[in-house]
Amino acid sequence: MTVGPLETRSLIDECLPTHDFSAAYEIRISAPRYVVYRTLSRADFSRVRLVRLLMAVRTGKWMPRDAEPKALRQRLEGSGFFILSEVPDQELVIGVAGRFWRLDGGRCTDLTPQEFPGFSRPGYAKAAWNFRLQSESADTTVLSTETRIKCFGQHALWRFRQYWSVVGPFSGLIRKAILKQVKLEAESIAR
Repeated sequence: MTVGPLETRSLIDECLPTHDFSAAYEIRISAPRYVVYRTLSRADFSRVRLVRLLMAVRTGKWMPRDAEPKALRQRLEGSGFFILSEVPDQELVIGVAGRFWRLDGGRCTDLTPQEFPGFSRPGYAKAAWNFRLQSESADTTVLSTETRIKCFGQHALWRFRQYWSVVGPFSGLIRKAILKQVKLEAESIAR
């Protein structure tokens, strides 16, 4: 896995073109792009033990595994996260807004994807998180993820900077664990 900027324009550029913070990771997967995308869209991130552990530390509650498989849209319902933009087999962008530095994440659960571009409530931040797939060959896909955060007001910027200095490295571990889970599952299917 490597950390670095994406080289060509993507959907996340349209969803959150300017930002105050960002992190990007990628992984090479020995599977066709459509297999990787299908795996990603069905992935249950609560199955990743590291994700559950770090979320438990953050919230003080153990995150249970989903009892039954659900589509990504279903898993996001009511969480404050939503799909902002999607081109199947190419890119998926998820959005969320809130006061992320609070223990409960302070997510704006009533915000809609249509309201996201204009959201700029002082004292809050919004984030866009993408998964982008690029074919290196017919049987090799590079899956990358980038997270961008835009803060509104000096207080939000200050609070988020403090929060990110502690949480940022762990957020990176979660993103890497998710990429690894997708890689393992997609390569298993491709075999």
